[in-house]
Amino acid sequence: MAKDDVGALEHYERMIREIDDPDHPVCDPFCAGFVKDWQSRWDALAFYEALGDVRDKDVLEIGVGTGRVAKNVLDLGCARLVGIDISPSTIERARSNLSDYQNVELVVAAIESFRRDISFDVAYSVLTFMHVEHKRTALSNIVASLRFGGHLALSVSYDGDWLDYGSRRVKLFPAAAEEYATWLKRLGCEVAPPVNLVDSFVYADGKKSCRYGEVFSSVIKATKRTATHR
Repeated sequence: MAKDDVGALEHYERMIREIDDPDHPVCDPFCAGFVKDWQSRWDALAFYEALGDVRDKDVLEIGVGTGRVAKNVLDLGCARLVGIDISPSTIERARSNLSDYQNVELVVAAIESFRRDISFDVAYSVLTFMHVEHKRTALSNIVASLRFGGHLALSVSYDGDWLDYGSRRVKLFPAAAEEYATWLKRLGCEVAPPVNLVDSFVYADGKKSCRYGEVFSSVIKATKRTATHR
């Protein structure tokens, strides 16, 4: 059977409907379960080391999803968290999941068009930039939104041009960690050497991930040093 070719917005809008379907084998990654464990590979220890101390900081999350990582960052004591996502349904789910927190602002927006100059101490993104087509514009908006000395923690996945998901394929826009580093340096950032993540995921039945033992992602940390945005 041929699969539907879809973009990221349609994919995540469908995912929320699937989460709400009791007969569909998907769970909200905010909650405990397989999806949460699977996605947590991209924000392992190396990611939180790059994120650093967020206590009393103003933080921006690009691709907030249903709030899985945002909850962790809020629990670490940030002063304020602004989370953006392209999917209105996903934002609504995040708003429900994070309803106990008063210091959260959730915005339906794409990072290619979202920019708040010199507003954040920390920005981060996990499993989102594979969907971002205009990466240099997106990174420029993030750097412009950071205060001087602020930093970005970026967890990027190594993917092909398409993500197979059930009955559909999602168009992706892959880029190597070295490309991100080059773009961020041109934007006036000091960039630490990327930290590679090796897949060690094992399913509940003992079966290993198809990429077990391989590098599947990198964590990049960039610190804003100048006002250059080009």
